[in-house]
Amino acid sequence: MTKTLYQLRAGEKARIRSIGTDPVTKERLESLGMIEGVEVGMVRSTPLGNPRIYRALNTMIALRNDIAKLVEVEVADHE
Repeated sequence: MTKTLYQLRAGEKARIRSIGTDPVTKERLESLGMIEGVEVGMVRSTPLGNPRIYRALNTMIALRNDIAKLVEVEVADHE
């Protein structure tokens, strides 16, 4: 099932399918470990809900919701 990173719940994991941001932001995300094909998980939300904390390649990354909505992920059907 395809979702955006923003749609993941805490504890849920998925694989990155595509990053639909501008090239500079995409390069920055990739340098932090958010690469197409890599498993990413939503760790938790901050108290106000924005940004949210994600884990990719054992790196914790805080992403604003507007950026997370541009990252398409594939969730396994059995999860």
